Amino acid sequence: MQTPANIERAAQERVRLSDKQMCDRMEKILDGNPLAAEPSERRLVARLQTKASLSREEAMAVADGVQRLAAEQTKPNGRAKDRRRKPRGTATNGHAAMARAILATKTGGAERIYGSTIDFVGIAFLQRGFKAARAVGRVAFRDGRAQGSGVMISDRLFLTNNHVIPSADAASQFCIEFDYELDPADRPLGITRFALTPTDFFITDGTDDLDYTVIAVGPRLSGPKELSSFGWCVLNNKGDKHALGEVANIVQHPDGRYKEVVLRENRLVNRLDTVLHYVADTEPGSSGSPVFNNEWRMIALHHWGGPWRQQTDPKGRPLPGEVNEGIRVSAIVSELLQRQSELGTPQQKLLKRALDMGIAEQDPPDAPEQNANGHSTTPVARLTPDGVVTWQVPFELSVRLPWQASAAAPLPSVATIADTVDAVPLLEATIKPSKNYENRSGYKPAFITGFTVDLPKLSPAQKQQAAKNKQADAGDDPFELKYHHFSVVMNAKRRLAFFTACNIDGNRAKHVDRKTGKVTELQPDDPALESLMADAEGAEASEQWFDDDRLDPSDFAGKDIYDKQKVDGFPSGMGRTLRMFQRGHLVRRMDPAWGTDNQALVADADTFHFTNASPQVGFFNMGQAKSLNLPGTGGGRLWRAIENYVLRNAVADKQRVSVFTGPVFSNNDRKFRSIKVPGRFWKIVAWSDEGELRSAAMIADQRPVISVFPEAMGDLSEAFADEADLNKVKDFLTTVKKIEELTGLKFDAEMKTGDINAGAHESMKLVRDLESIELRPRRRKHR
Repeated sequence: MQTPANIERAAQERVRLSDKQMCDRMEKILDGNPLAAEPSERRLVARLQTKASLSREEAMAVADGVQRLAAEQTKPNGRAKDRRRKPRGTATNGHAAMARAILATKTGGAERIYGSTIDFVGIAFLQRGFKAARAVGRVAFRDGRAQGSGVMISDRLFLTNNHVIPSADAASQFCIEFDYELDPADRPLGITRFALTPTDFFITDGTDDLDYTVIAVGPRLSGPKELSSFGWCVLNNKGDKHALGEVANIVQHPDGRYKEVVLRENRLVNRLDTVLHYVADTEPGSSGSPVFNNEWRMIALHHWGGPWRQQTDPKGRPLPGEVNEGIRVSAIVSELLQRQSELGTPQQKLLKRALDMGIAEQDPPDAPEQNANGHSTTPVARLTPDGVVTWQVPFELSVRLPWQASAAAPLPSVATIADTVDAVPLLEATIKPSKNYENRSGYKPAFITGFTVDLPKLSPAQKQQAAKNKQADAGDDPFELKYHHFSVVMNAKRRLAFFTACNIDGNRAKHVDRKTGKVTELQPDDPALESLMADAEGAEASEQWFDDDRLDPSDFAGKDIYDKQKVDGFPSGMGRTLRMFQRGHLVRRMDPAWGTDNQALVADADTFHFTNASPQVGFFNMGQAKSLNLPGTGGGRLWRAIENYVLRNAVADKQRVSVFTGPVFSNNDRKFRSIKVPGRFWKIVAWSDEGELRSAAMIADQRPVISVFPEAMGDLSEAFADEADLNKVKDFLTTVKKIEELTGLKFDAEMKTGDINAGAHESMKLVRDLESIELRPRRRKHR
């Protein structure tokens, strides 16, 4: 079928923006050193460990040899400077030879991975390929006309593109045909057809860089075989399935023809967050075809192919004329995990079975079962002498047992945690974010249905100050730090965030109890939305905050900024707490906590990275609005009330909302220890209203209460007389345009067009009570 115009345009634009990188990688492939096309040392090492059964040290040596050979090949007249960063723990000479020796020993021939014959494989390659190809079916109309391709991902579920099967209603006109192929004598096999049953399972995403549908296969319509005889190709999102420069193998029904396979010289040349680009021969009708690596593990779902305008590489050699785009399997798995809660219990069981199949095939039988994030799903408990027991699941859950425990005592299972929590109110839990950041999806620009709201753009001067993500791959935004459901861009000079961007799904919102780890559905009248003390994290509170290894420690304000503060005149008690600088959440922890219980837990945990903290004086950070109808809720309480107003309405309306937050940096900000503390914070909320994008902007000013400064060198004249002074904090409604002026950031034009306050007041409007705020569009004038 014809690829939809929106996918065509988006894919072409992604190719255009990646053109130079793809051309450079094809140069390395044509030089006979294809693995040098992989820009991520971390991924290449992981891939070599898996592909060639190398130790980490051996894989690092091979990776270094690959890159050194590439440096030699690109030297003009043999004397170019090698500008690469040398991997830690590797020697400096002879690594190309060492790499070949290691691979020759481990694989029986270095050429199997290293050099132009990367696709040399054993005979088992054909056996595994035949097995994988059995699971590929043709999507056809009931009258036999071809629609696309797809693949079984479990004994019941079938994966294809959204643009092949766009809706549950459309599914009734299609069937799945297996064995639509020729036998060794070029005679057609007997076709077996199956109906689709979207009532049993259906989930889809039409976003141009996801474009997938998973649907249940139903009863047999015709043909001799059972569905189980065709097997399945499992899904998982581990990061060791491919490296750029490797080959891609595609099983397809091109233009509706009998099943074909595309092998050899189909190189992976580009990787973005949700898509892979590869040069291979595909035709219309290949949409929905699985893309495999050389171990026949599925790495992508093909959805587009088109001309590549780049004709030659930097050395003038001709390049393939076609480039293709496939949706990364890891992106599909991440989306499926996030959307499980949309499904009923029977559908959740079908999806869990499919994902569990992917997990099981990843690991040897005697290894602990791994989930899609690479962590053990068979909990392994550790007990320390002081009574802290830790279970390793998709995150670490550490609990201090309220009774006396010993190392010899039996440990409760994860399944009994909830019962234990209910029985023992004093249970303490600590949820630690995973240090494996590769599977974080981050903020999604296309999250609000029908709109694409990109991250704010930094000015050239701000890019010079921005902290670089040391683990960013080629094609990634080098400044974006992705977490679960939100992203952060850091100002390394100020050691605080330029901004945060968070997606909120009100339909799947959860409340995480930080004391117990218990997760419950978040309701519009949830008490958690009335009391905001849960968001207030004192500098010496028990909550633990975490560094982000993707940044240098000097890029963010860490533990040293908040620990052991001196507040003269207030050695202890609430007076001291209210005057300390606390770790104020920019993305507040309740906002990204949606999806499955596990997803809510890990998203909540991610908000406790220091990259998401900004010093906020206690008077401001701990402001709360016990009633949203309470008049005169100023003093920062209004800021908190607005946050709750946004989340409450997202939950009540089951709506998707995107929220941007950050500080206003000023040269006049007061210095505290090694940083300057921002006096003002801004927030912009974006949502869809009857098919139009709307936005609202606001600012809170904590400068009036920062005059009570920690470590004020004994100047007690700065002390507040009473808590009523909290009302000195000012809250404002403003415009997206004004926030651009204050911050230097640039927001999408649609954000400014849909600003509900634009034109009403182009500066800032002081707000004294919540009732004066209207988070709805201005009435239009009839023409």
